[in-house]
Amino acid sequence: MAEAALNAMAQQLVDLTLCKTRYDAWDLQWYTEGPFWRRTNMRYSREYKIIPDYEIGDMKHGKTLENILDESESLTKSLEQYKVNAGEKEMQRVNYLLDHVQNLNVRARMLLGERFSFDQMTDGLYCLVAPATDCQKFDDILEELNQALPGTGSVQEKIVGFRKKLAIPPEHLLAVIKDSTQVFHDIAVKRMDVTGNSMPRVRVRELPNQDMVFLSILFGYDYNHIEYERNFNLLYPWTVDKVVEYVGHEMEPGHLTYFEKRLQTMIDTCWPEMSIVSQFSTSNAFGEGSARHVISMSFDNSVEKLTEFEREVIFRNAGIDPGLAELMPLWHRFCELSGYGKLEASRKIWDQVWTEEEAGRFLERYGFAEPGTGAEIVGHMAEDDGHFVAHDYSRDVVREYFNSVTEDVTQQWKLYEKLCCAHVSMRGIKDRTFRVE
Repeated sequence: MAEAALNAMAQQLVDLTLCKTRYDAWDLQWYTEGPFWRRTNMRYSREYKIIPDYEIGDMKHGKTLENILDESESLTKSLEQYKVNAGEKEMQRVNYLLDHVQNLNVRARMLLGERFSFDQMTDGLYCLVAPATDCQKFDDILEELNQALPGTGSVQEKIVGFRKKLAIPPEHLLAVIKDSTQVFHDIAVKRMDVTGNSMPRVRVRELPNQDMVFLSILFGYDYNHIEYERNFNLLYPWTVDKVVEYVGHEMEPGHLTYFEKRLQTMIDTCWPEMSIVSQFSTSNAFGEGSARHVISMSFDNSVEKLTEFEREVIFRNAGIDPGLAELMPLWHRFCELSGYGKLEASRKIWDQVWTEEEAGRFLERYGFAEPGTGAEIVGHMAEDDGHFVAHDYSRDVVREYFNSVTEDVTQQWKLYEKLCCAHVSMRGIKDRTFRVE
């Protein structure tokens, strides 16, 4: 009876999340409507920036945002009452559901126009509050880059010049993407209990505009097979570091592997909440952070092994001078700090400490935006204000958790697989109290 009650409350959470997508179009990261699914119609397009796996609007009608808010508050009370007498083995699941109902509630309030501080917003959506970053770190990395990067002129000009040297020529992009996808797929199969049936098909083509990085098409899935296609945009300014991020993080062993393990868990347990991943939720913050950390794990947490992969697979396929690979460890550190720079800019705009113009100048000063593009970057950031907390800060929280509770990278892989199937909240990852059997 207890599990039936929790299942009913979990299903209510799923239904409310699906209803909210009518007002929050980009909220849904993943949804499995049943144990097995196959595309039965041609309702998809390779031309537009959509995730054409489900027409959720056809499935859920009628609830206003006010309805969703009221029902989420009622569901919270029901879960809190259940928690009073819940068994020890149920606590993780109950806490998971409570956190996700809170995420839903806060997002609904935002959509209705309620204002929060930046930290309140990220705590409400992701159960994470990122501390302020010491800008001295930005000054220090600029000094290192100024000394190490080739070229003349200001350090900002050197950054622009080096980024151009790392650019993937469009005629070589397919070979780079295919070989990189194969490497990360093989690592996932070797390190995790996956069958190897879910390696996505990859294509490269011109999408409608440069801002579209890729377009994904889901054709079907079953217990251990996701049939997936990803179209990478030839118009996007691909660089070596972007290939690593968008292959390892966005596909295997990152998001696609995470979704596959959740699908299996839903089938094994019949837990409705494992059928869905909302973008504005603590489980997605874990998915984003772990997908970034798992890139490092793929190379035994060794920057030397990552650099070797980049040199042999990406640089050579792309026809880029392999001698530049020796600068990639420094470049990756700069890219990580770039995320924190954008996090601080997002926070200060949101909290009305800076204007958008001030934030743009800040990004340009530290090379996080190329000269003259700061305003454009700020505009893109506003489309997802909590992005750099849910991605960059979450990555470091996950990294610190993995390093603190495991002895080596082999144990980290075992832990990652378990966490993909667990009722994870970033609260427990942040304070390092979360444990799985």
